[in-house]
Amino acid sequence: MNGEAVLEAIRALLRELGVEARVEPQSDLAADLGLDSVKRLALVVELENRLHVVLEPGEDEEVATVAQLVSLVERALARSPEAA
Repeated sequence: MNGEAVLEAIRALLRELGVEARVEPQSDLAADLGLDSVKRLALVVELENRLHVVLEPGEDEEVATVAQLVSLVERALARSPEAA
């Protein structure tokens, strides 16, 4: 799965979470998209479930933008057993 596919998955999940703002790679998860800690956790859990990837505990804490989240998911996908 490439970065564009991950971005589209994030956009779809954000719509499901009720985010109506335009989602761009540079969008800040909190400031631009209004994600509080509960919605952020829901986003991460759903990404893990739908993309069959595991993010290590706390790994997403430094993620501020959509682009950073895409990179994090890409790294997790690359280290997953299915990527081999």
